[in-house]
Parts: sequence; structure tokens; C-alpha cells
Amino acid sequence: MSAADIAFDPHDPRFASEGVPFDKLARIRCEAPVFRTPAGAWYLSRFDDVAAALTDVDTFRADLGPITGLPGGVETIPAEQHYLSEIEEPRHKAIRRLLTAAMSSARLRQIEPLIAAECHRLIDAMLASRPANLHDDYAMAIPAFAMARIMALDEAAAQAFMVWSWDGTLMQRPATPGVPPGGPASHIFFRDYLAQQRAMATPSNDLMALMLAAEVEGAPLSDAEIITQLHFLIQAGVHTTRSLLAHLVNRLVQDAALWATLQADRALVPTFVEESLRRDSPVQRTTRRCVRETNIRGITLPAGAWVEMGIGSANHDEAVFDEGRDFRLDRAEPRRHLAFGAGSHVCPGAALARMEAQVAVTALLDRLERMEPVAGATYPPLPGSLGHQPIPAILVAR
Repeated sequence: MSAADIAFDPHDPRFASEGVPFDKLARIRCEAPVFRTPAGAWYLSRFDDVAAALTDVDTFRADLGPITGLPGGVETIPAEQHYLSEIEEPRHKAIRRLLTAAMSSARLRQIEPLIAAECHRLIDAMLASRPANLHDDYAMAIPAFAMARIMALDEAAAQAFMVWSWDGTLMQRPATPGVPPGGPASHIFFRDYLAQQRAMATPSNDLMALMLAAEVEGAPLSDAEIITQLHFLIQAGVHTTRSLLAHLVNRLVQDAALWATLQADRALVPTFVEESLRRDSPVQRTTRRCVRETNIRGITLPAGAWVEMGIGSANHDEAVFDEGRDFRLDRAEPRRHLAFGAGSHVCPGAALARMEAQVAVTALLDRLERMEPVAGATYPPLPGSLGHQPIPAILVAR
């Protein structure tokens, strides 16, 4: 069947302010699950198709070239500037192992109390503000703080991470047209940071110790490779986690009944986080490139075709989720979603993001009687993708 009469562009910037048109996506899933976008890419909308494609990294290669200003894709980008998700096997697995080891469960246990203390410090500051802005003063600050601690960096670094998340430079590489000769601000920062770490008798943290000692395919990582992956950690670990936290607090401000439910039963906080990841997926779609010709639901996708993985649509798929448009805390498998991807390229920082989210929500519940929306304020839609809209609230202490 055809859905030629459905106007849908997965890159439409209005989604951040007007909301994702899930009614259109429901039609696409039903009538044209492999949907041709206005730009000529193929949009996968159903859960099973997106999960299978994300898992099949030999056919569908991650390619963030276009969103970093390089429409030719990874083939036109120097290899040392490829983000982790764009690196092919077996090199991807070897570098990924370094990053996941630096964010082990033991390391997360070490930094969890630090993140909790930071959440309480941020709440103290917000209680002195009327209204508070839960986006700028909470959701944006927590992942920047967490990633700075992973890298044994200070508050100034966390502030820089927030600036890059805000100004869009995290979506740039040295090869991006118009970028200064020294590269994006993050690359300049991490070049200095790497030089300092190399000058130490012992690196200051597990991440740098692992990356500096590693040999991948018989050779150490180059400085350019290390800097690219540090940049990628901020892109993936600050930029998108900010969106997750913004969705969580936005929903809590707007839903007093949900707030009361969580206050009465803190054991539901992890489920709340998972349902937000599913229903309000922080990343609504991600781009892949067909490495070889393949067929999905009778449609041939040629080698070189751009493919949009409709994560947000998949997480609403009626074939998998009863009442997928609804926000529910009683789902039998709350972690059954694609917010972190799937397969061997699933987000390496998923455990860190989950921990930050649960700690941030618990701190609010511990400290506040309620959060009141501000009369007359306009709130971001749910989901609002990676928008920067304020989330104003009156915080009432317990």
C-alpha cells in the first residue's frame, strides 16, 4: 500500500516545539512501514524492522555525516574522526570495550553519591528561584557533571560541556565546513587534556588509563582518535541524557497524579524512567547507510541508500505495545524499547544514563512536596526531542 498522501519528514525541526505527529506515524506503520521520506531516504517505522536493522551492523552502518555538516557521509570523513558508532568491526568492538570498562558498575557506584550530592545542591539553588527552570538548572547540569567526574575533570569542564550541548558545536567535526583550523571547541579542549594526561606518571582516571595503554589491531590509538571518542562521549553522554532528564522533569511538572504515585512508591522510579525512554524517546530517529543491497517487506534498498531508524515510532508500535501512546507504569517488560539502540551498538553509556535519571528523580521526590507548573507558561511537548525550551516550575519544599 502507499502512503504518498502522508506528509512526514523525520528531520522536521518543528517536532521540538509542536510535538511528534504520532498519528501520522501510526498510519505509516500500517500503510507504508518502509516509508520514503521527502529527502529520498527510507524510514523504518515498525519495532521489529528497526530492532533488526539496528542489530545488523554489517548491512546498516551508522553514519552521522549529514548531521555534522558532511552530506557525503563517512566515506568522505577521515577515519580518525569517525565516532564510535561509525567505526566498523572488529575495531568498533575493541574501542567500545575501553569506554564501557571506564563506565563499569563499580565506577558507577563510586560516582553515584557524587551525582546525588550534586542533584541536592542544584535543588537548593532552584528553591531560591521563583520560578526555577528545570531544563537549564537541573536536566542540563546533571549529565555534564557526571561526565566530568567520569573524566576526573572539574566544574569548569562541566560548564564547557553544557555550552557545547547548547551551541551545537557537539555536532561538528574538524572536517565540518566552516570549523576553525584547530577544530571544534571540544577538540581544542580535549587536545590540551590529552597532553596533560600523557605528561602524568599515571593518568588521572580509568578512562584515560585504558585509552592511553590500549593497542587496537596492533597499534596504539592516535591522539586524533582519542580526542574524537572523548568528543563522542560528550555528544552521547551529555547531549542526549540531557534530553532524557528534560522529558522526565517536564512530565512530572505537568502530571500531579504521576508525582503522587511516585511519592507513594519509590520502587516505581526505575519503571518511570524506562517508560519515559519508551514513550518519550530522547532520540526519535537515527541514521544508517546501506552497505549492501537488502530487502525489507518487499522493498529493495540499494547499497548506499540512507535509512532512518524510526526509534520513536518503533517504541509506539501497536504490534508490541498495548496503548503505546499512553504513559503507563504497569508494562510487563518496561525495558523492552529501543531508546538506547539494539545489538552490538547499543549505547555504551546506557547504565550511566539510567543511574543519573533515577538519582535525579529520587532527589526531587526526597526534597519536594510538589512541583507546580507556572500559570500561562508554555511547556515543551512530550516528546520534544533535543529542544532547549525552558521548563519553568514553582518548587515547594517538603
